[in-house]
Amino acid sequence: MFQMRGGLRLLTPLCQIHLALVDITRLLLSENSRTRVFIGIGTNVGDRSNYIDRALDELRLEDQIWIEAVSSIYETVPVGLQDQPNFLNGVIRIKTAVRPLNLLEILKRIEVQVGRQYRKRWGPREIDLDILVYGDLVLDHPLLRIPHPEMLNRQFVLQPLVEIQPDLIHPSCNQTIGQIVCHMATEIEKVSRERKNSDSRQ
Repeated sequence: MFQMRGGLRLLTPLCQIHLALVDITRLLLSENSRTRVFIGIGTNVGDRSNYIDRALDELRLEDQIWIEAVSSIYETVPVGLQDQPNFLNGVIRIKTAVRPLNLLEILKRIEVQVGRQYRKRWGPREIDLDILVYGDLVLDHPLLRIPHPEMLNRQFVLQPLVEIQPDLIHPSCNQTIGQIVCHMATEIEKVSRERKNSDSRQ
């Protein structure tokens, strides 16, 4: 079973094959333990495109994060505090074995590495990375709420999401993002039509 050389045992090819199969099994188990996560990215200070590129580069350097897709980048007007520059926004789809609170720590660290300076809430920011959806998890923690509580109110989140994953099911309302966006568009059209009819009767 073993060859002896200089007092050391050398594994036979059969044992090497066995070890290789064990490694493959571990890899497959690792694949199955990964969760699909959607991260919102935004910036409205300085060289906005460069901040996005740097954040993506930092994410790619993380051992337990695999980027699957990046949406188009959309220029949007500010929400909340209006007196600030327009944002560039998008959504990143990743797979990861990192737990939600640990992932939050990684994202905050990347924000700092890229150059974020923390100002007042809703204020300008060099880079912003938010966990939007983490698999089918619903989490209400003092530091983190999943799904993101404001995502359904933000077109700059929904539009990139529907671009890269229209069949994503929102864990709280049990509808796909495509259905939610379609419903919102129908409601907007309905309100617009009702207002037009009301104006015509005056």
